[in-house]
Formats: sequence, structure tokens, C-alpha cells
Amino acid sequence: MPGKTTVDFAWKATAAVATLAAGFVADRALGTVWKTVTGKPAPNDESQLLDYRLMEVVAFAALSGAALAVTRELALRKAAAWYGGRGHNPLTS
Repeated sequence: MPGKTTVDFAWKATAAVATLAAGFVADRALGTVWKTVTGKPAPNDESQLLDYRLMEVVAFAALSGAALAVTRELALRKAAAWYGGRGHNPLTS
């Protein structure tokens, strides 16, 4: 049983790092795309929210959530494939 605890902790740490990296990548990518398409910076700061129309804020929130979900899923799958190469796939156990 001690081996199982080590594996679970190692996977949790790996998944946490992958999730943080995915969030960083999604935030940077969406911010760049938003600025390219709209010509304005992404509405990330609360003090900026009144400078945007409601539909812009709603669109950014929806795109941000979708981008984060997709990048997180891809990052976790890559992490699981790497981790699974050690004889254990945490997503299937």
C-alpha cells in the first residue's frame, strides 16, 4: 500500500503542474488572439470592465472558459501519457 500513496501523490503533483501550465498558456494565447481580433486588450482587470460592452465581456468569458478547458484536457492527457509510460496510467485506474 505505501507504493500506491507515492504514485497518487506523484500523479497529483504532475497533474497540478500540467493544469497550471495549461492555464498560463490559455491565458496568454487568448489574450493575444483577443488583441489581434478586437484591437483592444483582453478584459482581465475589473477596472477595465466598464470600458467594454456587455457582449464583449460575455464573449471573452465564454472563450476563456472554453480555451482553459481544452488546454487543460490536452495537458492532462499528455501528462498521463508521459506518466503512463512508467507502467501506470492514472486516467484509467
